[in-house]
Amino acid sequence: MRKTRLLSLVISAVMLFGSTVQAANFSDMPTDPAAAAVIENAVKNGILSGYIDGTVRPDAPITRAEMASIIARACGAVKEGDISRFVDVNANAWYYPWLSKAHYIGAFSGSYNMMYPDNNITFQECFTVLSQVFDLVPSYILERNFTGTELPANSVLVGNRIYYLNSISNFSDVSQVADWAKVYVAGVVEHGGWYGINNNLTPLANITRLQFATVMDNLIKNYIDTPGTYDSLPQGNTLVRCDGVVLNNIATEDDIFIADCVSGNGIKIENANLKGRLVVRGCATATVDNFGVITFTDYGISLTNGYFEQIRVIRPLINIDLRGSQYNIVYSVPGTNVAQNVNM
Repeated sequence: MRKTRLLSLVISAVMLFGSTVQAANFSDMPTDPAAAAVIENAVKNGILSGYIDGTVRPDAPITRAEMASIIARACGAVKEGDISRFVDVNANAWYYPWLSKAHYIGAFSGSYNMMYPDNNITFQECFTVLSQVFDLVPSYILERNFTGTELPANSVLVGNRIYYLNSISNFSDVSQVADWAKVYVAGVVEHGGWYGINNNLTPLANITRLQFATVMDNLIKNYIDTPGTYDSLPQGNTLVRCDGVVLNNIATEDDIFIADCVSGNGIKIENANLKGRLVVRGCATATVDNFGVITFTDYGISLTNGYFEQIRVIRPLINIDLRGSQYNIVYSVPGTNVAQNVNM
């Protein structure tokens, strides 16, 4: 049994992590320069990789298991969740550790006791994963005690939030988007991840490797994988995927994401002027005793002497040191569409 799983892991490593062939040398690279650049970026940043036969297969679909492995690697996920209850997940399959990691970070939740790992993933399923991982939700207002009988046009009520779906309302096939996926699809579109195909969202179609790489390229332009002090960032959203990073005097209107693999005290942000979002997924260092008590000994992320427009904490139980920082709180006034700002 162990040998079988080891062999399958080796085979999957060749398929997913690919050969050492550079992106430009893949035999089936797209001829369109823009598409080729997207594949180049995806390979360079570990989002996609080539196959042992020297191809990258841009038009091939992606299975749910493959998507789980891509997201887990992109976020540097380490911890594995318990997926033993899913009856269609083979514990000896190559994807098992990746799917368990993706489940742990909240990317894949499954449906009842099924995960459907071998199914090709659709656009709306893919967007649901990305929305949950990177907190890509459309504009919303809080309505803790909503008593109205009618919601605003192009909106949906989920919990205590009224989400606006204007970003997808003009697509020809918006009616095909499942109710459970509307907020997620609208979030990815509103954040610039997808512009559709001939005014169609194609939510039920299988997303290809090139299309997925395009979405990721739209959402995240920069990846920090090397420790050091950074005094500026290129234009576009940035994902930090390593410890030992200091962002000093950074001024940006783009988003900064802190990946799951970043440990406690792994990043410091000093003298920043962040007008985009700071989305924190990593930095959680905790110990759990025999009684299930969780103890944090370090601050996960240090923010000093800066201005931060929005801080979103995705993973639970993360400590953020805000001493010396200026934080802009945006809240909605009930009965209005006006957001008020309070500086603290």
